[in-house]
Amino acid sequence: MPKNRGVAEQLRQQRIEKQRVAHKPIAAAPNIYLQILGNGCPGGPRSVFVFTDISRYLFNCGEGTQKLCQENKVKMPKMKQLFFTSPKWENIGGLIGYLLTLQDTGVPELQINGHKSILQLFDITRGFTHLDLINLNSNNGLEFCDEVMKIQYVILNRNDCASGTAATKRVRLNNETIPQDAVISYICKPHPKPGKLSPKRCVEIGVSPGPLFAKLKAGEEVTLGDGRVVKPTDVLGPSEISPTFIILECPSDDYLDSFLSADEFRPYQTGEDALQHELVSLIIHITPKQLYNSAKYRVFLNKFPSKTVHLVLCEENTYELSVAVYRTQYRLNLIHDEVFPLLPRSKDVGVAALTRYNIRPHEGLDCEAIIKIVPQEYLDEAKTAPDFDAVLSDLKDRLARVEINEQREYPVVTFLGTGSAIPSKDRNVSSILMAIKPNAYLLFDCGESTWSQIVRHYGVEEAKNVLRNLKCVYVSHMHADHHLGLITIIKERTNLGIETNLRIIGPTNLAVWLKKYSGVFESIDFDFSYCGNFRNDTEELPVSNFETFTDIGIDRISTCCVPHCRDAYGVRVDISGYSIVYSGDTRPASSLVELGQGCDLLIHEATMEDGLEEDALTKAHCTTSQAIEIGRQMNAKFTILTHFSQRYCKLPNVDEAIFEKGRVGCAFDHMQVSPKHLKMLPHIYPMLKCLFAEHFHRMTLRTSNVVKKAQQKEQQNLEEGIKAYETAQYASNIFQTV
Repeated sequence: MPKNRGVAEQLRQQRIEKQRVAHKPIAAAPNIYLQILGNGCPGGPRSVFVFTDISRYLFNCGEGTQKLCQENKVKMPKMKQLFFTSPKWENIGGLIGYLLTLQDTGVPELQINGHKSILQLFDITRGFTHLDLINLNSNNGLEFCDEVMKIQYVILNRNDCASGTAATKRVRLNNETIPQDAVISYICKPHPKPGKLSPKRCVEIGVSPGPLFAKLKAGEEVTLGDGRVVKPTDVLGPSEISPTFIILECPSDDYLDSFLSADEFRPYQTGEDALQHELVSLIIHITPKQLYNSAKYRVFLNKFPSKTVHLVLCEENTYELSVAVYRTQYRLNLIHDEVFPLLPRSKDVGVAALTRYNIRPHEGLDCEAIIKIVPQEYLDEAKTAPDFDAVLSDLKDRLARVEINEQREYPVVTFLGTGSAIPSKDRNVSSILMAIKPNAYLLFDCGESTWSQIVRHYGVEEAKNVLRNLKCVYVSHMHADHHLGLITIIKERTNLGIETNLRIIGPTNLAVWLKKYSGVFESIDFDFSYCGNFRNDTEELPVSNFETFTDIGIDRISTCCVPHCRDAYGVRVDISGYSIVYSGDTRPASSLVELGQGCDLLIHEATMEDGLEEDALTKAHCTTSQAIEIGRQMNAKFTILTHFSQRYCKLPNVDEAIFEKGRVGCAFDHMQVSPKHLKMLPHIYPMLKCLFAEHFHRMTLRTSNVVKKAQQKEQQNLEEGIKAYETAQYASNIFQTV
């Protein structure tokens, strides 16, 4: 869960003080390497992480970047410099979620480099984000330099500029705003590493071992007792020059003439103007594969040394970006192969996620850490769980005895994101895909990386088919974790040549946000309906609200206000005699009970565990028991719990007794259910505890501590309230006596 403002501010002050105290001069970073976080695959970001001992740098922050950082132990708070090759959603789609998390961890400031227009993103998202505890700065120059490296910007325009050549326009940009459709390449030159200190030479000229040695190593001059000044060059060996690397984006052949004529590249290419000690060793291309393989692009590539390594971030690369997702799904598949289907494997590899290129101390490509999916390893791990065979056998016996009276194949509900607030390696943020019938889909909420989850669940080609047949997206409210994946869905449909606009139902501010984005960054088209127009307590609903969905088999869509935030709604969808209710985020709500009376399936948030009722009330969420009680009150035939706190990323903390009545189940990412599967879900919790035994043990201990602290806080508040009341009564009695 995001931390409250008081905690975030306290962490912020601690980081500021730590930076002030810990700062000390360092001559040069001993270690420098680049790592591919996102390889540009369908649904994945094209993000590059640069590590040094002194600073960290991130190039582009598309959707899913934060999740990849967390899973791969990349320390986000240490990345204070962000660079962007263009202000397209593919590069900035993960930035809002990324910054919200940094703010919660107390990061005091961060600098945006490249397109200054990216700062407008924070202006147009103020309706649903609050980033007032982190200072966001921009670099107004056309280069960046710190104690680690110098980074030169190369601004490149389309070939069809209104007037003048691309080259002349580039020169003119030195003192002007970078055009919105321009792309920026970054030429990165690490500073030379100072040579080794010669203790012998130091002694010869009178420098005593100790602090003076350290200063000379750090590149500082020192003054001896007799007044002589010793320079670092007097006692250091020759500097070590590290290779230059380039990160560039060429989105289409419209930009190729600019790349071919750019003077800034010439010192790093072969030819008369080349500087032999600065020839580039690595280029990362954010470029479509077809363009990269074209004859004209080859002309650009051939200008660089033959030894230059080229890494291409493109859609042809493998979409296997996470070990954790596959490990979990292979385990769950042992329980039931329809409810937990195996995820399709990527046929292509190309540049794998976590590919690394070492700059210093040793140069070269390093594939040691790349993502590798090893199914047998995950199955073997599962089978080592305590009593695995016995528990699995018992589960199979239980499932064999379950009477399946319902044979409906549709609707099919696929859970794409079942975690709250921020993504974790096991649970993405909110999104649920419902297949109403073959080739007719509806999305309930669309958190960051929803498209990535669809690709991972179905494979690339079938995922495209889902998009072609996606009829509507319903967004329950304006919290960022419920809608930041929507722009990618809209754009991917456009890329597929789908001419009909996507129908969106949501809060008014959702349309405001999408229109502002379209006006500032890039044009996106959609059809919008306000969710309040579907309220079940409205006497006359517009006929169009029903006619719009009859073609896809939906009889009726109804909504109700729920207590969470402004314009938060629950929804009911009736489909040919079958009804599904989705709560969105909410406290226990009588309005939802009324809306959902007699529904077949209730999908309800259960963010908090039992014992945290006060916390749930404060944050306008439900505990597990509260969610189940809502299902009981509305006579829902079945309830599936979702939107779990990321404290329970593998397994939600639920009392097993709730499953005894056979009408409750827990959602997992990539869980897929139709009406015939629902009766199986209450029986699988013991097997889940077995598969995730280590996590369950840690969770139980943590839960005990969390609940204990909550109870202590509640008792403290009660005592303070009683004390305040008694003080007020005492003062009142004195006043009356006087």
